[in-house]
Amino acid sequence: MLWLYRYLCGYLKIIIKGDNGEKILNICAVNSIILFNSRLVKKDIETCILIKDFKKLKKLMHGSKTRIHICEKHGLPFKIQKHRNRSGLFLGIFLIFIIIQFMSSYIWVIDVVGNSVVSKTEIINSLKKIGITEGIKSTHINPKTQREQLLLECEGLAWASLNIEGSILTVNVTEINETKPSTTPTNLKASADGIIEKIDVTSGNCVVKVGDTVKKGDLLVSGINETLHSTTFVKSLGSIYAETTREYKLTKKFKQTITYKTGEIKTKKVLDVFTLKFPLYLGKETRDYTSSTKCKNIKLFKKSLPIKIYTCKFEFIEKENITFAKEELYNQLEKELKKATKKDNISKYTVSSKEYVETKEDITLKVIVKAKENIAFSEQILF
Repeated sequence: MLWLYRYLCGYLKIIIKGDNGEKILNICAVNSIILFNSRLVKKDIETCILIKDFKKLKKLMHGSKTRIHICEKHGLPFKIQKHRNRSGLFLGIFLIFIIIQFMSSYIWVIDVVGNSVVSKTEIINSLKKIGITEGIKSTHINPKTQREQLLLECEGLAWASLNIEGSILTVNVTEINETKPSTTPTNLKASADGIIEKIDVTSGNCVVKVGDTVKKGDLLVSGINETLHSTTFVKSLGSIYAETTREYKLTKKFKQTITYKTGEIKTKKVLDVFTLKFPLYLGKETRDYTSSTKCKNIKLFKKSLPIKIYTCKFEFIEKENITFAKEELYNQLEKELKKATKKDNISKYTVSSKEYVETKEDITLKVIVKAKENIAFSEQILF
């Protein structure tokens, strides 16, 4: 670091001429004047000296016959002197320094480490809810308190820590391991009305039997086992199959407005610098479209910068009014029926009654279906 000190202070390369060169060296030693890189050139002494020591040496040598000749000038003071009339340059350097100092007191990059199941977007959204976003002042973040708030806000996390390094906030997380079987006490209840046909319970106290009629929400298996001396709570496990009857009412109109993609696609980009967004396109889309957005972080030496590029993909759509025939509506209603039964987790069923009600504007399908299904669903016991 000695070379840096000499460069910042500035130094001269000089030649000491005269017959009393050794005397000059002694004077420098007595007065703590440092000379470096000294060598003998014929009868003269070539050496280097700091600017402040050179001024002191000139006073000590006043009136002597020894002469000092300056050969070279080195260091920052001479560089500045060369550009002393360019005040804008120094003002710009000063402003850049101030801006860097100001910007470094804010968080511009949030990096999430350790997540695999819980998405980064979900964690970022949870951070926003507790008041941590890009652009927040780093002094406004309380790592100890807000890490606890993050765990309460994001249910999939078991542990978290907030580490601030300059303008980067690193969120280290550990997710909840759900591979272990849950031991939370639960009941099994009916998800639909039906007549019980088969019971297969491996844990819990079954309170119904084959042939019983149950309604949606009725208790099937209790997680509470009571004896004369104690009461225990268990996680109810098992399947209870019942014959269920469901009624569906579906309606389709003759005149419908359908939406289809034209095949035309446009992409537009937005530059995000320090949370300030700059569109890299002109104009605004006035036609109907569906869009999807992708975000790319700019990195330098594998470190994220506070610069992002958002790419938005526009797929244009058109709407058209169509009048369907009766047979086409029948097909649509059949497809809707399959979707409805699939939503209720019914794979096999029989239709006990079916009726089409037709008006001038639409057709309504009324269907009653019977199925054999597992109606047991788990519900936690609340104390």
